[in-house]
Amino acid sequence: MNKQHSHEGHDRQLPQRPSHEVLLFWISSEQAGPPVWIEEPSSAPPLRCMALNWHTAGRPRTQEGAAAWAAQSIRALQGEGPYWLAAETGSAELMHAIALQLLGQDQEVAFLGLLGALPAPVPAGAALRSRALPAWSIDPANGLVQRLELMATGAKVLSSTVVREPDGTRESLEALWSDALDLADSLAPQRAPELDYQPLIKLQAGWPGHTPLFCVPGAGDSVMGLRDWAAALGAEWPVYGLQPRGTDGVLLPHTTVEAAAAAAVRALESVVGKGPVHLAGHSFGGWVAFEIALRWQDLGREVLSLTLLDSEAPEAAGVLDKEYSHLDICEQLAGSLELALGRPLGIFRHQLAPLTPAQRLAALHAAMTRHGLLPTRTRPDVMEGPFQAFGAALRTSYRPTGLWEHPVCLVQADDPRRSAERNTQDQQRDGDGWLLWAPQMRRWKGPGNHMSMLKPPHVQHCVDWWFSQQESFSRPAKPSESQHKTKDMGVN
Repeated sequence: MNKQHSHEGHDRQLPQRPSHEVLLFWISSEQAGPPVWIEEPSSAPPLRCMALNWHTAGRPRTQEGAAAWAAQSIRALQGEGPYWLAAETGSAELMHAIALQLLGQDQEVAFLGLLGALPAPVPAGAALRSRALPAWSIDPANGLVQRLELMATGAKVLSSTVVREPDGTRESLEALWSDALDLADSLAPQRAPELDYQPLIKLQAGWPGHTPLFCVPGAGDSVMGLRDWAAALGAEWPVYGLQPRGTDGVLLPHTTVEAAAAAAVRALESVVGKGPVHLAGHSFGGWVAFEIALRWQDLGREVLSLTLLDSEAPEAAGVLDKEYSHLDICEQLAGSLELALGRPLGIFRHQLAPLTPAQRLAALHAAMTRHGLLPTRTRPDVMEGPFQAFGAALRTSYRPTGLWEHPVCLVQADDPRRSAERNTQDQQRDGDGWLLWAPQMRRWKGPGNHMSMLKPPHVQHCVDWWFSQQESFSRPAKPSESQHKTKDMGVN
């Protein structure tokens, strides 16, 4: 293959594919035309060149926004992975961010390739930890192929191989790409641990024969925040939490509702097989619960109840309409923590603005330990996982894949920071928005705020109303003492 891509007078040699048929995307961060087809002999599939056209998309404010838009464009051309991506070293950070977006959608990334000398790494302490991804680089000036760990903050060279004498010709460059792709193809693929994630945590064992309730917490939250809801239901109810991925700071969070719901459906099947379920979701988790319900129904299975706890209505905003900077996410997270705390946290945007990302999380951590939201023995980096998951949820838009024709319970709560009129308007807007997707929506304004509604004493009032709406419920006969099971907070 002897193909070049010319843009604004500069020629860029695109890498060859390995011998088997895959599609390799060349990532460029320059303003250019939309993704183009490069014609190839009929015996091979076309090479697809990604040139990001910000003129039609709207210029992204953040790296995450650019990566989300690019990943969306890539998947419009190739719906499912594995994906092979390549870029010049100047676009290394963007390519890394695109790969994270694809992994967040449970898509495999088979190859990341860089052309040119590696950039200097970001100094230690200047940025948050970055997920390392396997990658390759070619250095035409020295005839090198290097195996890398690529991060947003730079790259770590694992091995270097001089594969041929450089002579500056196009043929030599093509040969180097071929060597790199062949070396990558010869290694056993590294399966991303995200693809094997198990979200299920048993909150309450319940009684035998009782249909279980599966709960999805809100953005950045742990399923442990739903323990009081489980307890308020009564000991007979089996209750499972679906822990959002990424809160541990090790795995990447899901970047689409659909990917999170698909993983949850597999978890449900491991417990109930093809049986019926109850579903509930708090805040952003309501979107995930709604999508789980649609998918469970599509499989020909029964959802006995679907409950949305103060969940905003879905909206079909584009990925560039859901951009949040690191500072934006810090401010939003501080506000959420204040609702949980019931009083000001003492963290303000103007205080966070001049700080580095690591310093901002340290400031949030200090405030949380000061107010008793975290133990004093914890380190500031304990915030990275919840922050990462919270930010991914904020940046996610959702358009349901279908209508839900069965009853849905929507419990809403006031925001004490807003006027009564504003709360009424917001709740009416969300109720009307949900009616577009769930015509049999049943709304109720519950006690407490967005966070305290899940805690005593408010949670019992919410559960009592929920029971009043479930006309088909009948409490099972109490089992014998030997059958009775207690709470189990372990992974099922």
